[in-house]
Amino acid sequence: MKRFLALALAALSLTACSFQNKNEREADKITRAVMNNNVAPVMGDFAPSIKGQITRVRVAELSDELADQGSYEGLKQTTTWCRTGYLCFDVKFAKRPYHEIMQVGSDGKVQYWWIHAAPQT
Repeated sequence: MKRFLALALAALSLTACSFQNKNEREADKITRAVMNNNVAPVMGDFAPSIKGQITRVRVAELSDELADQGSYEGLKQTTTWCRTGYLCFDVKFAKRPYHEIMQVGSDGKVQYWWIHAAPQT
C-alpha cells in the first residue's frame, strides 16, 4: 500500500509540473536552486554575461530571505505588471507573494533574473 501511495504521489507531482510552460519550468528551477542556496545545477542555464553577478553571498542572502517567507507554493507567468521584453512570474510563498523577472536570449540562456517581494495589496 505504501509503495502504491508513493507511486501515486510521484505521478501526481509529475502531472502538476506538466501544466507549467517552458518559461515557468525554468523560473521554478532557478527559484528552487536559490532557495536551496545552491545554483550550481542551473549555472549552465545562465548567459556568460551574468554568471559573474551571481555571487555566493547574494545567493545566500536571497536564500535566507525566501526561507523567511514560509513554504514555496509555486509560480505562474503573468503579463499584468511585466515590461516588454521580459518574462514575469507571480511567485507564491505562504507568508507573502513575490515577483520574479527573467529575460531569455535567442540562444535560450537566461540573460537576466531577479526576484523581489511583491507590493502589499
